[in-house]
Formats: sequence, structure tokens, C-alpha cells
Amino acid sequence: MSSRSSLTAALALGGVALAWGAIPLFVRNDVPSTGLVGVRVTFGALALIGVAAALRRLEFPKTKRGRLVLSGVLLALHWVTFFESLKHSPVAVALAILYIGPIAAAILAGPLLGEHVSPRLWLALGVAAFGTLLVIQPWNQAQEGDVSTRGIVMAFISAALLTALLLVGKPVAKELGGLTMAIGELTVASIVLIPATYGALSNHADELVGFIILGAILTGFAGFIYWEAMRRLPMATVSVIMYLEPASAVVWAALFLDEIPNATAWIGVAFVLAGGAMATSVSASVDEEAMVAPSAL
Repeated sequence: MSSRSSLTAALALGGVALAWGAIPLFVRNDVPSTGLVGVRVTFGALALIGVAAALRRLEFPKTKRGRLVLSGVLLALHWVTFFESLKHSPVAVALAILYIGPIAAAILAGPLLGEHVSPRLWLALGVAAFGTLLVIQPWNQAQEGDVSTRGIVMAFISAALLTALLLVGKPVAKELGGLTMAIGELTVASIVLIPATYGALSNHADELVGFIILGAILTGFAGFIYWEAMRRLPMATVSVIMYLEPASAVVWAALFLDEIPNATAWIGVAFVLAGGAMATSVSASVDEEAMVAPSAL
């Protein structure tokens, strides 16, 4: 892959991460966690199916069907447990635990997916992870005594499910493409959550516009871009860039919820941006080196 393709994929993924930071703006309501996840995946699947049909790219996958189904189940369980953790612990604590998942996926991508990670990329991952801790500052929340055992357990389960989803889903996206991957996993997840989706739409019809934005845009189209970038970038690069999500959540909250972060959080945002920039430059430089390297005889 050319360095330009890697850069484009990294920038697109960064845009998704920034957009996902706005999700809390759409989920601060009394809709149950399972209902929120249900409408997310259902509207997301419908939006992508419509686009794929219009482009004549709607197809039933001929390979990796088992992994695709597993990805959908993992996605549904991951989001349900994460939203449940938010109900029983502060957002900062839940996010701090959740983002153990991308680190674990980056580590396991070596032995399980055969990916090589350069030392500079590990450094970028460390910078982004450190910045995220400064942004969410879970130690402050823990001192307030609002952390429950259930919230912590749900957050760790969600992190483990995210790790599994990344490792299971990447080979599928690489072979089938980001569009087929996103449609497949969202369709499976929507089937799993049909009862919850029906309940959310029946009892919270006034939230329909928010449901559509959350599902079609922030889940469907964003999910397609996410998996398309995933198939083109190393797992560690994806992990670093996705740390922009919790960092951007602070900015979105400041702009629309009047939740002004302290100076430490802003410093953390700077660290996350630096880590993302490092990861992008590392991926581009690796591709350039691969292009000019002599082939082995």
C-alpha cells in the first residue's frame, strides 16, 4: 500500500474517532442500554444496506461467514456492557478501563495476526494512552466514591470484548472489505437485539431523530470507514488513532454541555493528538520503506 493510501486511511479513521467523541451528546437520555445499542446497529445496518444496494455492492459474503457472525455478536455484547458500565460508574473510569482493549489488541496482533510493530509505534501508543489518562482522570472520579463493583466488572468485560472484536474482525474486513464487514456485523447485532430495539422505538419515539443520527451516521457510515481503515492499517496504528475518541469527547462536552475541562485534561488532549500524529507518520514512513526496499532473492 502506498504512503498516500495509509495517510488517507489514518486521517479518515481520525475523523471517525473525533465524531465518536460526540456520542455522549446523543445518549444522555433514559433509554435503556440495550435499546440504545439496538437502534444504533439497526439504523446503521439499514443505512449501509441502502447505500450498498444503490451502488450495486450489496452481496452475501462467500467466505468468513462464521467470523462475521461472531463479530456481530461481539459488537452487540461489547456495546451493551459498555453502556451498562456507564450506568454504574463515572464515564472517566469506564473509559479508562475500556481503552485497555486497544492496547491488548495491538499486543496480541503480533502473535495472532502476524503484524510487526515498530518501536516508534509503541512509543506513539504509550503517548496516546498517557494522554487519555490525563484527559479522563479516573483517579478523581474514584475518590468521589461513585465507582461500583458492577460498573468496574462491566467495563473490564467490555474491554475484553473489544479486544476480541478487533482481532476477529480485522481478517474479515481485510478479505471482504469494509462495507461488507460493517453491514454483516451490524445486521447480526441488530438481529440479536430485535426485542430491545422494538422497545426503544415504541417507548421513546420522541428520540427518533437522535436515533437516526446515532445509528445511520455515527454507527453505519462511521463503522464502514472504521473497518475500511482497519484493513489498511496495522492494529497498533488503529489503536493509537482511536484514542482521539475520549479526547474529543472532552472538547464536545465543553462546546455543547458546558463541561469545561481543567488544564490537565487539555494537556492530555495535546498528548493524544501528538500520539496520533506519530502513529500516522510512522505508518506512512513504513510504507515508503517497503516500496523502496529491494525484494529478497
